[in-house]
Amino acid sequence: MNLKQSEYLQYPEEKKLIRFLFIGRIMKDKGIEELIEAAINIKKTYSNVQFDAIGFCEDDYKQKANELEKLGVIRFHGVVNNVNQYINESHAVVLPSYHEGMANVLLEAASCGRPVLASNIAGCKETFDEGKSGIGFEVKDTKSLINSLSTFIDLPYTQKKKMGIEGRKKMEKEFDRQIVVEAYMEEINQIMLNDVY
Repeated sequence: MNLKQSEYLQYPEEKKLIRFLFIGRIMKDKGIEELIEAAINIKKTYSNVQFDAIGFCEDDYKQKANELEKLGVIRFHGVVNNVNQYINESHAVVLPSYHEGMANVLLEAASCGRPVLASNIAGCKETFDEGKSGIGFEVKDTKSLINSLSTFIDLPYTQKKKMGIEGRKKMEKEFDRQIVVEAYMEEINQIMLNDVY
């Protein structure tokens, strides 16, 4: 992870509106069905929440995306060049994915100082520390996602902000590209020393 490219962004000032951001293809395997259902449910309970989604929209979801946008449930922004602009305005990044390699979206969000809410699956759960820099939920489980969203919404502003700071610290400690480079260099040096003798 190049932490210079994903610099820490100041947490949004304390306002009434809490913004959740989804980054990824608008498709079933990214958990968009659960996110839509959860957003509808959350918006019935909380008036101070906004959901934004950026990424390529699969044909199956184009009509639904337009309807949800008109209803004010989720704002779909399509493919964007400057993801950091959206991360900057968000309070947390949400990824209800069914499966991931390593979720670069979550690594980038945490690097920028945003708490992550993600499926408790390999590739997502490694990117945050439960309750410290993010909140996990069960995969394909809308109720679990709603509970995690509600838990985050109800946190004091200072705790939300602290989660973002902890996420950045985790990225610096565990995912900084420089750590990987140094580990490789150390291994190469050991091999070369062994070859000399």
